[in-house]
Amino acid sequence: MYIPPKVKPLCPPEKPPRFEDVPYAQVTLDDGSPYTLRLDIYQDPAQSRPGPCIVYFFGGGWMWGEYKQKTQKAVYCRDLVRLTDQGFTVVCPDYRLASQAIFPACIHDCKGVIRFLKANAARFNIDPERIGVLGNSAGGHLAAMVAMSAGHPEIEGDVGGNLDQSSAVKAACLFYCPADLEQALLTNAAQSQAKDLTGTEIENVGNDKADIIPALIVGYTGPGRTIQKLAQVAQRGDRSDPDWPFIELTRLCSPVTYASADCPPIAIFHGGRDPIVDIQQSEILYRALVAAGADATYLSYSYGGHGPSLGPELDQFAYRFLTERL
Repeated sequence: MYIPPKVKPLCPPEKPPRFEDVPYAQVTLDDGSPYTLRLDIYQDPAQSRPGPCIVYFFGGGWMWGEYKQKTQKAVYCRDLVRLTDQGFTVVCPDYRLASQAIFPACIHDCKGVIRFLKANAARFNIDPERIGVLGNSAGGHLAAMVAMSAGHPEIEGDVGGNLDQSSAVKAACLFYCPADLEQALLTNAAQSQAKDLTGTEIENVGNDKADIIPALIVGYTGPGRTIQKLAQVAQRGDRSDPDWPFIELTRLCSPVTYASADCPPIAIFHGGRDPIVDIQQSEILYRALVAAGADATYLSYSYGGHGPSLGPELDQFAYRFLTERL
């Protein structure tokens, strides 16, 4: 029986990237500052032919984390990089955190990553038709948005250009993914006990932000603006309310909004003892995908927490799910 460790170790990649700090887009932060988005590409140095690619989106509550994976405590990037021995390319991209630019900036960034890789597939020995995504926590949300909302111009954005390329991918694995941000908003607002991030893979976010992240990511901040007030706006359903656009933004940025039969194969993983993302989020997403006629797989582990792993069996299932479909 796998029990998540109380002290979570760092899990950096065990190999250096073949292509490091590759710029994929120039963007602007909410304060007006220019910012260069970059990514690392892990690949066998001897690879010269196009092969399958897995893009890993890091977690961190959309508020913390970095693509270099020097401070992360989840195992997924480390494990994926080991697949380069089998001919897979693994890409770890940067994206704008909510403290730099509110939603949907990070979603636009992640879609821009896929278009960039397809446009530069020959340069990086990638088969553009064999790209999959994996993410955990906030990264799971971003992987889900990439996988599920291709073909929806209202959420595509134009980060990095390459708009002649599709941001669609072939398969996705989602670990403890926030799938319905409106429901997460209501859940967090109704909680009587504050969340404690200590000992989780997102402890760097800070307990002072643990319960208000669903409001922070859409920019609902400032005097008089609380997560409870925004939840009341959602519950009233009054579209004339001046704060209603924030509810519309949560829906626009929720993977569950895009559940359809056109989604690629998706595997969903969650732990029954996750203190950060309610397991209901994965259940909502799975039910929506099944109802839409999509190819969906859902595995939960009753003892699982919020990383750094759901145990070797579930983790390896996820990696096989991707490798067999790419």
